[in-house]
Amino acid sequence: MNYCHHLSSHAVAKRLAVLLCLLLISKADIAASQEFVIGVEDVPYYPLFDFQQNKPSFTTELLDEFARSKGYNFRYVPLPIKRFHKWLVDEDIDFKYPDNERWLGDKNNPENLVYSDPTIKLIGGTLVLAKNLNKNINDFKIVGTLLGFYPTLWVDEIKAAKVTLYENSSTMVLIQQALREQIDGLTLDPSVVEYHLQRLGRSGELVLNQNYQYQIYNYHLSTIKHANIITEFNAFLAQHQSFLQSLHQKYQLTDYRQYVK
Repeated sequence: MNYCHHLSSHAVAKRLAVLLCLLLISKADIAASQEFVIGVEDVPYYPLFDFQQNKPSFTTELLDEFARSKGYNFRYVPLPIKRFHKWLVDEDIDFKYPDNERWLGDKNNPENLVYSDPTIKLIGGTLVLAKNLNKNINDFKIVGTLLGFYPTLWVDEIKAAKVTLYENSSTMVLIQQALREQIDGLTLDPSVVEYHLQRLGRSGELVLNQNYQYQIYNYHLSTIKHANIITEFNAFLAQHQSFLQSLHQKYQLTDYRQYVK
């Protein structure tokens, strides 16, 4: 006779309760293991991102949609840009966003660093007052950027003391100073600048100076811990191009293609 036949209904119920409890604990452990920490820049750079105000942006909508599709949970931790190249080594984070190899300057990549495919193409250049587009580049004395940003295109002039780099932690303050001609140009993303100009009622007054060098560059997600998830993210990007385009339109991001020569 089967032993189970000798179990009381109370004992059976008790065993089922224990099994259910173990199952719930197992699911909770699995869910907890799916949370990842993403180090992000502690600067206001809307509509690309702004984690100071914790509002939806191109970045959060893109990464959250990927996380949702895979059952992950992303927790964003704003970190100081001055130690940007040390985040993945010194901070307890899983990923860094945005990232780009060119921002390391003379510093070497951390071991096993992996970059995703591009999430977005942006324009790196210098924005000036529209009326000053014909201003001689040699007459530039002060160039402004966000505190901690790497002014790639002006490094030689800054090192040679031909141009002074002015940094500020406020995007709006930098734009206002450019409008007052207190600085000669801004090394900020055109979409970010135009968003703030619209808030000031001065749309189109600061534009990319195409007479000076500029570059098309990319944002990437990076990691030294989770190369497998980067592979998943790359597949997501390839399969969701229409979603990416809808985010471009929603956040009125500048189309880099108009600046491709």
